[in-house]
Formats: sequence, C-alpha cells, structure tokens
Amino acid sequence: MSEPAAPVTPAAPAQPAPPPAKRRGPPKALIILLILAGIAYGVWKEFLQPVPVPPGVVQLSGRVEGDDSAIAPKTAGRIAEIRFREGDSVKAGDIIATLDDVQMQSREDQARTAVAQADSRVTSAQQQISVLQEELRENQLQLEQSQVDSQGRVHQAEADLATAQAELAQQQASMKIAAFDRDAYTKLAQDGAVPQRQGEQASSTAAAQQAVVNAAQRKVDAATGSLNVAKASLSNPGIREAASAAIRRQIAQQETEITNAQKTQSASASN
Repeated sequence: MSEPAAPVTPAAPAQPAPPPAKRRGPPKALIILLILAGIAYGVWKEFLQPVPVPPGVVQLSGRVEGDDSAIAPKTAGRIAEIRFREGDSVKAGDIIATLDDVQMQSREDQARTAVAQADSRVTSAQQQISVLQEELRENQLQLEQSQVDSQGRVHQAEADLATAQAELAQQQASMKIAAFDRDAYTKLAQDGAVPQRQGEQASSTAAAQQAVVNAAQRKVDAATGSLNVAKASLSNPGIREAASAAIRRQIAQQETEITNAQKTQSASASN
C-alpha cells in the first residue's frame, strides 16, 4: 500500500528585492579644487616655469639701469607715429617719431599768404612811387616855368605901370595948360578983350583934356592892379614847392611801406 501523500502547503508570496544602494561620488568641493589646481598648474607651466638655462650661462638677478636721453623735435606738433619703444636700439639718422604736419601746413599756408600780400604791397608801393616821381618831375618843371612866368609878368606889369604913369603925367601937364587957357580966355571974354566963342572953346578944350587925364588915371590904376596880381603870382612857385614837398612825403611813405613789407617777407620766410 502506498503511503498517503503529504498535504501541500501553499507557498507565501515572494517579497520584491530591495533597490541597490546608490554609489556616492566625490564631493563637489573636491572637484572644484582639482579644477583650480589644474588651472594653476597650467598657468605656472605656461608662464611661470623658469626657462632652462643653457650650459655655460650664469643666471643672475638684479636691475639694469641706463642713461636717459631727452628727445625733442625742432617744431611743435602732435605725434602721429612712434617707431621705437623703450629698450629698442636706435642708430644715428633713424626716424624715431613722425609729427602730424597739419598745423605746420597751416602755418606754411599762412606764411605763403603773408608773403604774397607783402609782395603785392611792394608792387603797389613801387608803382605808386613811379607815379609820384612822375608827378614830382612834372611839378618841378611847372615850378621852374612858374618862376620864369611870374617874374616876366611882374616886369611887364611894372613897365605897363611906368608907361601909364608917364602918360598920366603928360596929360596932367596938358591939363594945367588947358585949365590956364580956360581961366584966362574966360576972363578975357567977359572983359570983351576976346570973342566969347574963344572963351568957350578954351573951356571945352580944358574939359576934353580933363577927360583924357581921367582916362590916363584909369590906365595907371589898371596897371597898378596888374602889377599887384603879377607880384602875387610870385607866390605860385612857393605853392608848387609845397606841393612838391607833399609828393616827396608820399614817396617816403611808400618807401616805408616797401621796407615794412620786405620785413614781413623775411619774417614769414624764416618761420
């Protein structure tokens, strides 16, 4: 006989397996420290690591000093370019720096303008001097002619006056005779010694002679006036001489203008 089978006990439900424990990494502070250390090493390696000294070279530490040299341009201006730096080798004749020539060009243009204006002033003054010298020569000729003419007019006026005075004296003498005849024949006619007509004729002759005397007197007066005018003309040379002196002063002024313009030219050229 077979044995009875043992009763089967139902199995308990399986429990889920616990999750595996997480693996913990290095702390963040350590990572940052390692990164900074790597950067510091790289900087040291690249920039601060001493350069190996070649054999036969002695490495020293110290300070090297040199002589300072002051360098200045002959003209003022803004520096446009510097071709050397501190410590560079410089040879005689090397161009160390160049200056901006804008201001220099402006001054040069101003100097050229001043020279051109001075040239124009010189030319104008020279032309004016030529004109004034021509006027002076003409005035001198007129002065000489005026002196001759004035003296000639005076001499002529004096001669005319003398002639008029001589004629007046002659007519006055005739007038005295005519007046004497008039008085005498008028009295004789009144006494009946001579005809009345003869007395009237003597009176008429005296009146006519008086008119001649008056005319001669007017000639003397006119000659006297002419002489005064002629004598006044003697001052014309003095007037013309004053005009010549004024022209000479103008010439001197123009010569001064030329001198000043030439000084301006020299000053502008030297700048």
